[in-house]
Amino acid sequence: MNLQELEQRGERLLAYLEKNPNHGPTYDALGLLAMDSSSTAEAIDLIRNAIRLDGPTPEYCAHLGEAFARRGDYRSAAACLSQALVSFPDHVDLRWAYANLLHLEGRTEEAALNYEKLLAVRPRHAEAWFNMGVSRGLLGQLDQARRAYEQAVAIQPAYAEAWNNLALLEVAAGNPAGAEVCYRRALLVKPNYRDALYNFAVLLQDQERLQEAASMNERLLAIDGAFAEAHNNLGNCYLKLNRLAEAQNQYVETLAIRASHREAPLNLGIVSLLMGDLAQGWVGYEHRQAQRDIDRWDWKIPRWDGKLRAGESILLHAEQGFGDTIHFARYAPLLAQGGMDVHVLCQPAMAPLLQTLAGVKHCVSKLEDLEVVDWQAPFPSLPYCFRTTLETIPNKVPYLKVELARQQSWKRLYSELPPARKRVGLVWQGNPKHRNDRNRSIAPRLLAPLLETVDIQWLSLQKGGDKSNLPTAVMDLAPLLVNFAETAAAIEGLDLVITVDTAVAHLAGALGKPVWTLIPYAPDWRWLLYRDDSPWYPTMRLFRQPIAGDWDSVILAVRRALGEFTRVN
Repeated sequence: MNLQELEQRGERLLAYLEKNPNHGPTYDALGLLAMDSSSTAEAIDLIRNAIRLDGPTPEYCAHLGEAFARRGDYRSAAACLSQALVSFPDHVDLRWAYANLLHLEGRTEEAALNYEKLLAVRPRHAEAWFNMGVSRGLLGQLDQARRAYEQAVAIQPAYAEAWNNLALLEVAAGNPAGAEVCYRRALLVKPNYRDALYNFAVLLQDQERLQEAASMNERLLAIDGAFAEAHNNLGNCYLKLNRLAEAQNQYVETLAIRASHREAPLNLGIVSLLMGDLAQGWVGYEHRQAQRDIDRWDWKIPRWDGKLRAGESILLHAEQGFGDTIHFARYAPLLAQGGMDVHVLCQPAMAPLLQTLAGVKHCVSKLEDLEVVDWQAPFPSLPYCFRTTLETIPNKVPYLKVELARQQSWKRLYSELPPARKRVGLVWQGNPKHRNDRNRSIAPRLLAPLLETVDIQWLSLQKGGDKSNLPTAVMDLAPLLVNFAETAAAIEGLDLVITVDTAVAHLAGALGKPVWTLIPYAPDWRWLLYRDDSPWYPTMRLFRQPIAGDWDSVILAVRRALGEFTRVN
């Protein structure tokens, strides 16, 4: 009803009230008009007049409660409805309004109980079943929530919101196939349903069905072009599809819509790094510290500003995984060359190795063992501080060393093994907790073509992981690899390391050993795109998936390269 129609109806009601001043329904109708005109105070007075004349009828009480609720006075609204329910406990509209009000107030358990009372009177009230599902879900009672949503769609099969919420429960239960069916049902009856489009796109992306996820996000943005999260998610799809320019555009769009977006600045930085624009990339990469999965210390020590100060001391501390610590440790000697005293705080398994870094004065793995220093910086921020470009990457190797005693110990061990033309270390799996591990790790059975190569003695540097299908000819060194210093000593005696993108790749590269790194189609930022070498590690060769998931082609390429390696060397 437009404004003119409201005014005309109001005039007719007022005219009627002049002739019938004690007609309660007219006061109630005027109250509803006042609510439609956002005059809640006037609405309350008018509906109260109706109650004064005719008593607290269910309809009047429901309308008065709605007026109080629109004004934000939920307590008075609940009191009106609760009082009316004492006299009319089975009145469906009153119970519906009261339960919804309790839900708005955050009184979730009471709301759920009132939906139950309503459904005892009218069991085919689909909306009540839906709201019951929402309440039970908020209470963590997921089985009850599921049953409520199932009742809602049984009564009303075209209930898109209920199908969407059922899909979310399927996702929580680890049943993506069931969730997909529910999302498709929701979108069948409501094709432009924003929540279902968004949630379905997230499900597809989590399953690495990136083309489908991208299409779903594109469909969503055609409906709501100002949906910042959808732009960011579409950028993530493009990023994993190596469509970097398009990903970059989506992250820019995200920030144009919501400048405070938590993830987009980091994502934009990662795209720049992959493109080789390191100067811009490091700026975005500094936003990683806003991410939840990074451990942060409550430092009282000032953050280093990038200026080398002879005679002052700096603490470098590990922030992410082992591989990142090794990768960024190359900057410690530069600080020492600038006259600074370098201290390191790192993971316990890493400390014996990083003690070999040139210029490191003190290396510990416990906060209480720290000495007083002037500055602190996390390892991954050092490229930003040094303004590193592709041309200025400090890539002189080795920058890590193996202590003489460990070298000799491993030399004795290798001397006792059967003679072989080449000794090659093998790693096929990274940390299973890594967010991208399913893409970067390889099933052991896929390695079989490599293990057929003659004149090679294979040694497993794999810590953990599935070793059940490895031939007995592969010697497992894992029990001896108690820390990274021991792993470094084991690598020092090898001719080659073949590894997926994990800490061992960085370790072999930092030791200056030949290392072949097997890279998924969508690589980590440091490996860039479309090249088989690494500007970070001169002795590293990269073998990339030609399409996502295609490890067979990678293994065949490595096998061919091994044949050449054994012939030439």
